Amino acid sequence: EGDILIIDDVITAGTAIREAMDIIDANGAKAKGVIVAVDRQEKGKGDKSAIQEVEENFGIAVLSIINLSHLIDYLKQGNDQALIERIEAYRDQYGV
Repeated sequence: EGDILIIDDVITAGTAIREAMDIIDANGAKAKGVIVAVDRQEKGKGDKSAIQEVEENFGIAVLSIINLSHLIDYLKQGNDQALIERIEAYRDQYGV
């Protein structure tokens, strides 16, 4: 019972949050929002981001501390171009 704030380390496709919502609902509580440390900015089940899908499907806000774009911007301050290219290729394949 009561109001719940979901806190997670990372959101990829949103699967863990959807599973948590089922558990929360089954126990008579209500999720009020989600905070994730890292948003990988990946697609959910469709063409929208996992965060967009969770927000639309459950009517709650999802906030992230940092996202993949922030990490890439930070890495560009260094000199590991090969790492940046691998991350950007991953984002091109799975990201929104």
